[in-house]
Amino acid sequence: MDAIAQLGSILGLSFISGINLYATVAMTGICVKTGLITGLPPELQVFGNEAVIFVALLLYAVEFFMDKIQGLDILWDGLHTFIRPLGGAFIALTQVGEASAAVEVIVFLVGASMASAAHATKAGTRLVVNTSPEPVSNVLVSIGEDLGVVGFTFLALAYPKLTFFLTIILLVLIIIFLPVLFRTFRMLLGSVFFRIKALFIRDITKSRLLSLPLSMDTFFDNQKEKDEEIIWAGKAYARRVPSVKRSARIYLVITSQAVYCLYRRWFSTRIKRQARSEIEKYNLYPGRLLAKCLITTSMETWTVLFFQPFIVTLPQDLVSVVSVNDSE
Repeated sequence: MDAIAQLGSILGLSFISGINLYATVAMTGICVKTGLITGLPPELQVFGNEAVIFVALLLYAVEFFMDKIQGLDILWDGLHTFIRPLGGAFIALTQVGEASAAVEVIVFLVGASMASAAHATKAGTRLVVNTSPEPVSNVLVSIGEDLGVVGFTFLALAYPKLTFFLTIILLVLIIIFLPVLFRTFRMLLGSVFFRIKALFIRDITKSRLLSLPLSMDTFFDNQKEKDEEIIWAGKAYARRVPSVKRSARIYLVITSQAVYCLYRRWFSTRIKRQARSEIEKYNLYPGRLLAKCLITTSMETWTVLFFQPFIVTLPQDLVSVVSVNDSE
């Protein structure tokens, strides 16, 4: 096996094990045991052991059902935060056979990194999917992952050279989209913790209103008009705000004259403003964890997300007609 093919097998199997370790091991073992794919390197023979296949299939069966239930899938992913990277490292290390200590360390780190990247992407995506109130999307995503793992494992064994380039492409896509996924994950995690705090701290919603960090407060004082009165201020997140990154943390400030969006970008504080006299539409949409606020003018539309308990505190008279919808 030439270098590109061996790298394709190492990178591909390590990467996909970060999505589902047990399905990867089971599929590899079945391919080795049955001879479904010929010409496999001898280093992979250990996966063809009947006991290895049996345990991998048993654990995959457990994961199959855990992964289809909202809430339990997040817990399962959390438990596998270290298991999948270690599994990916082991799979990579197995394929190099006898090598120098330095090569083994490098391969171990590469395998763990590949599995970690895939695991982080899966866990973050699953948390986003779980915000949907219906369970169908969660099940469909999980089934898609299962099919993808089986197919990609077969591809990594049968066509390792092609898998090498596909894995590189997937890594590039993860690098591009991971910042958005991370911001979304941070936003959802923050909303979960806020709901938990609300169970134990009375009036937590009121205590968080009309409060800005010192740097934001100082900056805003220099931007607003002298006669402007702050009606509402609080932390929010940008769902769709022009020139603001998606899911970025912002501070929404509603005054007697305008609506402001304060945010950080490139280590500096920036501000966007919509005059209340120009607002044509203002809607509030409750949600399970996050509520949504839609503010539209003739020039642009803002879609802002904020912690669900805040929805009852927001003003509802920015325009002549304000509606509150019952579903997101």
